[in-house]
Amino acid sequence: MKKMILISLLLLSGAAGKVVAQVDPHFSQYYANPLWLNPALTGVINGDSRITGNYKNQWAGVNNAYETAAISADFRTSDKLSLGLYILNQSAGGNSFNYFSGYGSLGYGIAISNDGNHRLSFGVQAGLINRSFNMSNLQFGNQYNPGSGFDPSMPSFETFSNTNTTVFDANAGIFYYNGNPMNTLNAFGGVSVGHLSRPKDGFSADNSSKIPLRYAAHGGVRIRASEYVDVTPHALFVKQQNAMIKAVGAYSEFKFQDEKGLIIGGLYRLNDAAIANVGYHVNSLIIGASYDFNTSSLTRATSGQGGIELSVSYVFRKGFLLPEPICPRL
Repeated sequence: MKKMILISLLLLSGAAGKVVAQVDPHFSQYYANPLWLNPALTGVINGDSRITGNYKNQWAGVNNAYETAAISADFRTSDKLSLGLYILNQSAGGNSFNYFSGYGSLGYGIAISNDGNHRLSFGVQAGLINRSFNMSNLQFGNQYNPGSGFDPSMPSFETFSNTNTTVFDANAGIFYYNGNPMNTLNAFGGVSVGHLSRPKDGFSADNSSKIPLRYAAHGGVRIRASEYVDVTPHALFVKQQNAMIKAVGAYSEFKFQDEKGLIIGGLYRLNDAAIANVGYHVNSLIIGASYDFNTSSLTRATSGQGGIELSVSYVFRKGFLLPEPICPRL
């Protein structure tokens, strides 16, 4: 049963064509993966450059279902212009399925208020997506013998025109934030669209279907509860054809001396998972950890186990920027 569930997940991610689609690989700590969330977040940092890394082991009990890693780097070339690089790799089923993507990013930010505290950032990305799977590692329903179980010598009656496909891809977005240091409430939010180039889905039956557009909207508000405590409620909505992510959450940062802080928060993805996260902020380094508790119907296979996730972000800076960019931690 676990292997059949895994096969279904893999096929939904590509071979199902126009019928249904899985949201692209993503992380629960979505703000700790900024260049995936929105190209407009390229260079939205309180410093000169940033490096981020993310790792997630998801549904490990379902035959090593998904393992995802990402790394990104972005830097400000001027007050307005920023450049970035983003790479992600996801494997499933003991490398039976693999998803790799790499993008270059360009961000451009402008002030939209006289005092310069309200800012807009625009971003674009261009790159490649490679997806592949190993037919010899997959098991299909037609290969199950009622008397003896799985029999690899039995034909699967499944044919695919490709088992490895690479396509060009492009994304774009816009992001707003209020960086006024005197405000108790600082709002931020953005929208992005992925797969604007409408790349072909090489795994579709007729090789004519296209990878669906991915629409994302995200935002929140940083609340200065006191000199030592910030509270940040936030929300995310992602839609890719028939698949959606609806998530709401909040985290608090308890500030200590010498630019140190403890971050504690949670997130709930509707009909999917409840996530607990914790992080530590020391100077220019932020380390985060989270765990997904599966709440969907897949709990029958996962026993409620979701996935552990780790993130790290480091900002290189010669000094602080004003107004301070609103960069949510987790």
